[in-house]
Amino acid sequence: MNPVSKKFLRAVLLFPGLVALVLLSGCASMGPSHMDRDREDYNLSLTESWKRQILLNVVKIRYVEPLFFVDVGEIVAAYALETGVNVGASRTIFDLSGTSAESTFDLGMSGKYTDRPTITYRPMTGTSFLKGVMSPIPVGNVILRIDSGVSAAFVMNLGVRSVNGFHNEAITVQGYKPAQPGFKRVVEILCKMQEFYAMHVAVRPLSSGGPPCLFLSFDDNGNPETKALIKELKDLLRLDPLVNEFTLSAGAKPDNRRVIALQTYSLAQILAAVAARVKVPEQDVESKRAIPGVSFSGGATGFNKILVHSSDEEPEDAFAAVKYKGSWFWVDDHDLAAKRVFSFIMLAFTLLDTDKGNPPLQLTIPAQ
Repeated sequence: MNPVSKKFLRAVLLFPGLVALVLLSGCASMGPSHMDRDREDYNLSLTESWKRQILLNVVKIRYVEPLFFVDVGEIVAAYALETGVNVGASRTIFDLSGTSAESTFDLGMSGKYTDRPTITYRPMTGTSFLKGVMSPIPVGNVILRIDSGVSAAFVMNLGVRSVNGFHNEAITVQGYKPAQPGFKRVVEILCKMQEFYAMHVAVRPLSSGGPPCLFLSFDDNGNPETKALIKELKDLLRLDPLVNEFTLSAGAKPDNRRVIALQTYSLAQILAAVAARVKVPEQDVESKRAIPGVSFSGGATGFNKILVHSSDEEPEDAFAAVKYKGSWFWVDDHDLAAKRVFSFIMLAFTLLDTDKGNPPLQLTIPAQ
């Protein structure tokens, strides 16, 4: 066999192996290689979207626009990778001498990558809006957050409207009402007791076979300072001095001296409180395009300052920023107090969710 024939034969035998190798590489799973990137990217994207949506609704309150939230129902990230190889070879069969070089060999490759995510949006309307925005935060969810270690001052100041008749700050149609001194002192005592591990929450039925109830118990641990704080708290809330465990209930005032009654804010009320701290352009207030904010002189929350700024130009370094009515509204990324407030609002959506029947958010990635 002449040299040309040998080369042609080797090419014909070699390229089927190359074809198989390419096809096998195209069949490798794409899912694992995309998982880390997808989870991080979607996490960051959803977080940024929620921050902007909350900020937008806070600003809309000052412009007397209705609240509206759009939830992300499902994310389906679909990837497809298609590869192909074609091989062809020919040789003139009339070349009987075997010396002719009239042979041809063709090789072609193709590839196609497709990234086609599908995102489902659900507007919060009807029951979901009522439960998620207008309903008060369940008392149990608030107290259990404190018991788990979240700052009592943070949760009480932002989430609790009143405790045994002592009222937190409020923003009404008549204007701003500061927190009552009794409420502020109750919060201070609870913070101290939280530091000393002097209060605990238990969940058990009030009676045999009854529904589960929440109980708040106090323990001075032999510490004279803690003992004095517990006595002061009982006096303030008009609790029974002879017991150290009290039933927690939702309401304006307790039924008896062994009950601690709390009223909690709804998410709409929390958003309104933050909206009062938005710096709206003066021309919008003067033209009655937006309602004025309120003046603060002290208060219970420690957030009595501007939380949301406004400017004509997009801010460079912002925790969250949205453009609305021709102006940019933004939260300073270096304002820790403001960032904590917005983080609490995001947490409030979770605190309001008491329906365990709905399936959680799913990320489905079919890969080919």
